[in-house]
Amino acid sequence: HAGFQDAADGASHQALTYFSKTCSIPEVDVYSLTTSEEAAELVGQALDNFAEARKAGKVPHSSIFFLGRETFLPSLEAVGGYTLGKAQVVKDIEGGSDKAVTLVAAGPLLFQALEAAEALQADGYQVAVVNPSVINRPDLETLLPVLEKTNRTLLTIEDHQVVGGMGSLLSQALVQTGKAFKVKCLGVNEEFGRSAYKANQLYAAHGLDAAAIVKASKELV
Repeated sequence: HAGFQDAADGASHQALTYFSKTCSIPEVDVYSLTTSEEAAELVGQALDNFAEARKAGKVPHSSIFFLGRETFLPSLEAVGGYTLGKAQVVKDIEGGSDKAVTLVAAGPLLFQALEAAEALQADGYQVAVVNPSVINRPDLETLLPVLEKTNRTLLTIEDHQVVGGMGSLLSQALVQTGKAFKVKCLGVNEEFGRSAYKANQLYAAHGLDAAAIVKASKELV
């Protein structure tokens, strides 16, 4: 499971280093899933790709999938299909505003980002929301056009330590494009987990909930 998604079982069950421990393994693709629909689609595609590679005499990549246990939905409305290795633009914008930001939120934090986007939009901001899906091989082909619409302003959100997390991997990939970006990464800042009844309580405690995303977005913009 992902991050704080086993809150009720306490800190020893909270996987706050799951990206950093798996993303550097050679020939492994790491996914943080948002819905059970995405899980069914991508696991099926991974199995098909694995079988095809073996039949062709190739060594296939392995895939590791993380899915929340508390705050995820069966599906998302109007997001199109799911493709292995591709990010999803869950909420797009037209661009052209000085008050614009792209939110890239991993796994269960996507729903906090969507809630924050609604609040920001009510305050006059344009907000794009992206589900990165694959963590250690950032899909810049999908993300870069969205970032151009928001003046290359990016806020990443994840229930993982900031060190070695999705935000750091994505930031590194963006820097290597040679373009300038304004980036802030929300995550856990060198703290252990703690017991709680629900993961949402820990998101609030660690500044990862919708209210914190709204605040960080306004400061970044």
